[in-house]
Amino acid sequence: MRVRAFATALVFLAWPADQSTAQRNGNTSLVVRVAPETRIDPPQVTLHFLVSADGRADQTNQAAVVQAWVRALPGQQIHVTGSLAQLTGPGGAVPASAVRWTGSAVSATGGAQAAACSSGVFSSTEPHEMVDGWARSGKLTCAETFELTGAGDLAPGTYTGVVTLAATSR
Repeated sequence: MRVRAFATALVFLAWPADQSTAQRNGNTSLVVRVAPETRIDPPQVTLHFLVSADGRADQTNQAAVVQAWVRALPGQQIHVTGSLAQLTGPGGAVPASAVRWTGSAVSATGGAQAAACSSGVFSSTEPHEMVDGWARSGKLTCAETFELTGAGDLAPGTYTGVVTLAATSR
């Protein structure tokens, strides 16, 4: 009986050691695949402007902070675009060219340090480049100011619209 118990104990002690030897002799390989990725926050900015009858209470500027994070493949250009849709006022639709934007960089990391937040006028509902010179992965935060221009020529009332933002690499 003692011999049998000793043999059983010996099997249990030797068995884990035999297992670890097999693990030390195996090959392991690791494959890491990095895919392009983009994020933008917020994806939309809802605009609200107010044109007063006498011009004294006009609210024709609206600020927004836009943050884009992009991981692109080497050689790809990074684009941050905005398109203005549904700009309306008391008299109905208003041309997109009535809104301009001005952007300035708040912070940047990685390849975004070489980028610049741009300024311009929306001319249609097509996307407009809101960042220039971004060629490598990174994170960019822009302070954007949207302005309703020519308020003196517009009917008094509330003007609203939506700017849709996107970040892409291609």
